Amino acid sequence: MDESNQPTNYLAVIGDMRRSRSAPRRAELQKLMERGLVRINEEFGERLGAGFVITLGDEFQGLLRKPEEAVRVLVALDSVFGGDIPIRYGLGWGAISTELRELAVGMDGPCFHNAREAVEKGKRADRWATVSGFGEDDEVLNGLLWLVGAVRGRRTDVQRETVEQVRAARTQREAAAARGVHESSVSQALKAALHEPVLAAEHSVEILLGRYGDRIQRGGETGEVAR
Repeated sequence: MDESNQPTNYLAVIGDMRRSRSAPRRAELQKLMERGLVRINEEFGERLGAGFVITLGDEFQGLLRKPEEAVRVLVALDSVFGGDIPIRYGLGWGAISTELRELAVGMDGPCFHNAREAVEKGKRADRWATVSGFGEDDEVLNGLLWLVGAVRGRRTDVQRETVEQVRAARTQREAAAARGVHESSVSQALKAALHEPVLAAEHSVEILLGRYGDRIQRGGETGEVAR
C-alpha cells in the first residue's frame, strides 16, 4: 500500500465495554468481541486505515480512512456483538504521528488522543458515542449522536432485531419474510423503534463528517474543513 497518497487525517475509534467488571461472563464476552472484530475487519477491509483489535481487556480500537463511515461502522459493531456486549465509543479526528499498521495497535497521534478524550467524556455522560477533534462541530455531532444512542439504548430486543434485519434486507417485506411475520408487524416495530428519525439523524452525521473527508486541509493536525 502506497501511504504517500493517503490522507493526513484519520478517525480513530475506541470501543469500551460498559460495566465490564461486573459482567458475569466476562471471558466469554471478550471472546465474542474478538470474533466480532474479525468480522468487521473482513467486512470493511481496505476502507479501514488500520483494523480493529483488542488493546486492553475491555477495549478495542480501529482507524477509519473516511470519517463519514463512522456511524455505519458503529452500527455494524453493535450488530456483530448481537446486543450481548454494550459498547461505548469514542471517535477522534486528527493526524497520526507513527506509521500505519495492519491493526490499530502500536500507533500514536492526535486522532488517538482525541478518541481517548471522547471515550472518557462518554463515560462521564453515559453516552453511546462521543467525538472530539472536529472543533466547533463537536457540539453538533455529539448532540446528534447522543440522540441516536439514547433511542438505540431504549429499543426492545424485537425492535433492535427488526431494525437490523431491515438494514440488511433493505425492504420491510424481506425483513418480514426473514422473521416469518406479517409486514405490518415489521412496520409497527420500526415505528416504535423510531427507525426513520434515527436514520435521518445518522444521515446528518454522515453529511457533516463527509465534509471533513472530502475537504481536508492536508498537513494540519486538526484537519478542519476548508470554509
